Amino acid sequence: MNNLIELLKALWEIGILPALLILAMGWASERFTRNKKITALLDIAEHAVNWAEVTFDGGQTQKAQAIKMISDYLMKADKAHLFTANQIDEVIEWAVAKMKEAEK
Repeated sequence: MNNLIELLKALWEIGILPALLILAMGWASERFTRNKKITALLDIAEHAVNWAEVTFDGGQTQKAQAIKMISDYLMKADKAHLFTANQIDEVIEWAVAKMKEAEK
């Protein structure tokens, strides 16, 4: 146990341990920020899918309008560069599945 404490103390003194802590904090911060962005996109997708379901007939028209609504919102919020078309498509599919699950 003393050897471990001495090793950690030595790593701290030469600066390796603080550098690793800074990297870990950066990684954790990036991960939480990304999760918040995805959560916001999921919320937008839920609203878009519900709106398209009420407003339009037909699955493809509804999906196209939901994609357009999400894209327009992201463009206005200057957040369009944060998400790919594939991610937008996936969150729409998730929102549709969630809506159908709620209907059961």
